[in-house]
Amino acid sequence: MRNIRQLVLTAIFMAIILLQVLVPFLGYIPLGAVVVGASVTIIQFTVALGTIFLGLRSGLILGLFWGLIRIWQAFTTPFSVGSLIFMNPFTAIGASVLIAVAVSLVIKPTTNATNVKVWQLGLAGALAALVNTGIVTLFTWIGFTFFHVDWHQFINLGQSQHFLGWFLSIIVGFNGIFEVIAGIIIVPVIAMPLLKVKQRLYK
Repeated sequence: MRNIRQLVLTAIFMAIILLQVLVPFLGYIPLGAVVVGASVTIIQFTVALGTIFLGLRSGLILGLFWGLIRIWQAFTTPFSVGSLIFMNPFTAIGASVLIAVAVSLVIKPTTNATNVKVWQLGLAGALAALVNTGIVTLFTWIGFTFFHVDWHQFINLGQSQHFLGWFLSIIVGFNGIFEVIAGIIIVPVIAMPLLKVKQRLYK
């Protein structure tokens, strides 16, 4: 019975992630740099919340699911610099999966909401943002700096192609500052009620 419940709840979190992807304002907060695809991502907090609520195994599934969607989006949407970032599977999947790992190091699965402190949830939100931003920035810089691909086929860079890796890293890092702030606020606000619901479900 518990395994079935776990699967159903994992599927619900996957549906939420899919909804956030399909309805942009639910998963991304635009920063105005629409041309290059810059926006603050909040989907990583759904992965973090799923990990807190359901444990590491479900968190890894959610991270993998989101990573695969990122790759699909990168290859099926009109090309922008933002979509080029997630054509790299290490960037798309690696960042998503490691969110669950990082969050699980801070908060262990529990059926008692009183075992989890607000500061732990805030730290988990900050870590989710930092891991996502850090891994995306690292692999973006590596991919565009060391793998010499002619990106002119996707976007007109003029003579500035060799600056693209740094340019993307700065954009992703800038977004990350706001994502950390959002994580510190969003994750505790949503996680505390969820954990209380879990406490009732698993009685």
